[in-house]
Amino acid sequence: MPLNVLASSPLSPSLFLASLTTIPSSSRHLCSTRPTPHAAPTSPSLAPPPPAALDPPDTSADAAPLAPGQNYATHVPLNTLQTALMAVGSGVAGVLDVTRGDLIATLSDSTSSTFLPRLHASMAAHPEGRQILRDRPLVSSSTVDLARLGRLRRGTLGREYVEWLRRGHLSPDSRAVVRYIDSPTMAYVMLRYRQTHDLYHTLLTLPPTLVHELTLKVVELSNMRLPVAALSAVFGPMRMSAKTRDTWVRDWVPWALRVGQAARPLVGVYWEKRWEQGMGELRRELGVTRNEGVEQRWKGYRLLREEERRLRRAGEWVDEPEEW
Repeated sequence: MPLNVLASSPLSPSLFLASLTTIPSSSRHLCSTRPTPHAAPTSPSLAPPPPAALDPPDTSADAAPLAPGQNYATHVPLNTLQTALMAVGSGVAGVLDVTRGDLIATLSDSTSSTFLPRLHASMAAHPEGRQILRDRPLVSSSTVDLARLGRLRRGTLGREYVEWLRRGHLSPDSRAVVRYIDSPTMAYVMLRYRQTHDLYHTLLTLPPTLVHELTLKVVELSNMRLPVAALSAVFGPMRMSAKTRDTWVRDWVPWALRVGQAARPLVGVYWEKRWEQGMGELRRELGVTRNEGVEQRWKGYRLLREEERRLRRAGEWVDEPEEW
C-alpha cells in the first residue's frame, strides 16, 4: 500500500500489522550500515542526530534581508521538478537508511503539501493550536530555560522533559531546519512538529531507543497521518531481528495505534504553558494512556516506570494520576 494512502486512510491494527509482518528478515541489512543488537527484545540506542540551526521562519520588519525568492531566512526555493526529484531521491535513500534524519527531513519538506495543510487545520481548529500559530513559540536551548525546568518537582512536564534529555544526552537543538517549504506558515507548522517530538517521548515515557522511536512514529502516524511517520514505521523495523520485531509488533504497535487515534492532535499542544503541569493530569487531559503489561520485556521502559514508582512512594512525585 502506498505510504500516502496508508497515511490518509483510517488506521486499524490489523492493517498496520499486516504491513509489518510482510517484511522479510533477510532485508534488514538494507536499512543501516551500523550493527544492531539482535539479542533479547531490549532497546538498542539511537545516536542523537547532528545539531542543526533552528531558525524560525522570520518575516518581521527587523529580520535580515532575504535573497530573491526567499520567503524566510532558511528557505531554499525549488521549482516543481526540483521538488519532485528531491522527494524521490530522499524517499529512496531514506528507505535504505531510516536513521538518516536529514533525508527524512528533506522528504518531509518536499512532500509537505500532502499533509501540512491538514496538520495546520487541526491546529487552527482548537484554541490552544490557534494561540501557537499566533505566538510561534520555539523549543530550543535559547528559548527554553532548561536550568529552571530542572529545578521543578519530579512529575511535572518541564522536569520530566529535562530528565528525558539528560538520560539520552540529547539537546532540544538537534532537530533539522526547515528549508524547502514555500509558505512561512506551513514551514512553522513543520518546525513545530519537529521541535516538540521529544515532548511526545516524555508524555508517553518512551526512551530514546530504536524500538521506542519507531513506536512513537506509529503514534504520530495514527495521530497526525504523517507519510514520513509511515515510512519510518514500516521500514524502520527492518533493523530489528525477527524475534525483536515480532515482539515489538505484539507489544507496542496496537497500543500506539490506539493512543494516536484517541489523543488530541499532539502538534496543537502549547507545551510551553504546561511546564509545571503534572504528567498524570496532562495525560488525562490529552486522552493518553501508557502501555501496561509489557515492562518485563523492554528494559529501558521498565527502568523508567520503576523510577517513577519509587519517587511516588517517596512522596517526591507531583501528582498521583493514572495507573503507576
